[in-house]
Amino acid sequence: MKVYLDIFFLVNTGMDFVVLMMESFFQKKKIRLWRLFLAAMAGAGVSTGFLIFGVRRYVWLMLLLYLVGSIGILWIAFGRTTAGAFIRNLVFFYIAAFLLAGILMQMQSVLGIRGSSFFLLTGSAVTLAAARHMIPAGRRWRKKTEQYYPVSVFYGGKSVHGNALLDTGNHLTEPFSRKPVTIGEKKFIEPLFAGEERPVVRYIPFRSVGKKSGMLPAFQAEYIEIKGQGGVRCREKKPWIAVCENDVSVDGEYELILHPDMLINL
Repeated sequence: MKVYLDIFFLVNTGMDFVVLMMESFFQKKKIRLWRLFLAAMAGAGVSTGFLIFGVRRYVWLMLLLYLVGSIGILWIAFGRTTAGAFIRNLVFFYIAAFLLAGILMQMQSVLGIRGSSFFLLTGSAVTLAAARHMIPAGRRWRKKTEQYYPVSVFYGGKSVHGNALLDTGNHLTEPFSRKPVTIGEKKFIEPLFAGEERPVVRYIPFRSVGKKSGMLPAFQAEYIEIKGQGGVRCREKKPWIAVCENDVSVDGEYELILHPDMLINL
């Protein structure tokens, strides 16, 4: 079978670019197109190298080189990130590439098209256009099924304002009073302590905030204000707020996680 390296390289560049664009849509992150093009071309170069040097005959070597190549592609496309974010990018890259290839191959089989580079490029473009609309639509549907509330936290004459997620799985309570505990990310809470003496904290054991178990420092704010429907507000005096070092929301949609008992009267 004849393989034209220039066409092979072009098709792989196009498909890699589609996968990386889908990943940027999923992350809601604006990424420079030149980085995506460069990463896609690097990925196509790796695939073309496999073909030229016959690496595909050696499965384990191919898998190892493919993993290294994937890491390089993601580094070019998205730059330096945290270890957790990079692993998520890598997993999404593999899943999206697998699904894209599977969908196009199935369509080729159904339509009786064989070895059409034009079909692969066109199919990739159509898939990208569909993902451009489906991913935001899915995100909007998810928002409708989750409960978010505008919140304000007050301490020492200062206040911070943001959004909170009502998480029915949050059963964190202060061990002595058994009062419900709200979880807030550190960078959101920190402005409350600017220029002020830090409050006395109490360490509260937890099991599911970023790791299996540990201790979270918690303090008592003056009060927390939660906005409900119709402008009605729920005010909780002396609430316990645990401070989490990590972001509580991957996409930044909220800064606190509410305990369900705080919303009983809302």
